[in-house]
Amino acid sequence: MHSKWQIWDFFSSFQKDYLKTYKGVLAINSFDPICLKMMKDYLLGPLHDRQVLHKMASDVSSLWIEEEFQTLSFFGGGDCFVIHQAQDLKTDVLELIQNLSLDDRFVVLAFESDNLIWKKLVKENRIPTLNIEAPRFWEINKLLDFIGSYLRLPLSYEAKNWILDAIENDLSSFYNTCTVLKLNFPDLREVGIEEVKSLFTVDRLDQFSLASSFARKKFDLFFDRIISLEGDFDKMRQLFNFMQSHLIKMSDVSYLAKKPRLTQYDKDLQGTSKLWTPESLQKEIARFSHWEILSKRKDQNLWHELKKNYLLSLHKSFP
Repeated sequence: MHSKWQIWDFFSSFQKDYLKTYKGVLAINSFDPICLKMMKDYLLGPLHDRQVLHKMASDVSSLWIEEEFQTLSFFGGGDCFVIHQAQDLKTDVLELIQNLSLDDRFVVLAFESDNLIWKKLVKENRIPTLNIEAPRFWEINKLLDFIGSYLRLPLSYEAKNWILDAIENDLSSFYNTCTVLKLNFPDLREVGIEEVKSLFTVDRLDQFSLASSFARKKFDLFFDRIISLEGDFDKMRQLFNFMQSHLIKMSDVSYLAKKPRLTQYDKDLQGTSKLWTPESLQKEIARFSHWEILSKRKDQNLWHELKKNYLLSLHKSFP
């Protein structure tokens, strides 16, 4: 059975001692490495009366499975196992694990990506799978609220808004930010905006705002923002990948007619799609694909191209 959760629902509702009496194989996955660690801590924390050992997938072989689970020996026993980086398991080894008959212990396969092996595992449905999905972009406020609650960090309304505007909007960034605040202000009844500003500077690249600027043909604003991040190839790679997805959606917005309710993002797509021809969108998609490749290569020519296009945009000669 495949079980999908949002992070706030999982930690408020999923049975915390689920593994206390669990027998068999369980595969788990998450959208973020920190979330996966939180899952492991949550599931394994209450297991005081079960011996849990840890193995890396690269150390798991057919021979080890046979010796540990399929033959009687002085070394085998009732130990439970967590196999980390399970996406790296060999196909024959994973097949053996799925076929194990475990009467009094468990094996947790901890995946760190949703690669083809994970997708096949979910589709075949031979063992239970448990997955925490990434929040939708309109749920980012709720994600920050959850992290603050999880770490018992009381943030003021102004502090939350500043973090949302200034820090990258993902779980790892929120978690690390809140952890630093907790360490520096452990006794405050409420952490305000001044405390947050004393430790952090603006770091966030607002992909949605940038995509909207580009789609509205405000090219000077778009390029002015991204060239200020010269040297940060990772941010550029993520942005250019997002831009391709955004422009592809703009090229055919007919699917929005089937949605019962449109988000602000949907409405923005509808409005800006009218400003472009299919040919011009394809040209820009190819351009962003090229820039994504340069970002992956960490090619310094990327910055020269971006600056050149910024100058062109100032003279209204881009694209």
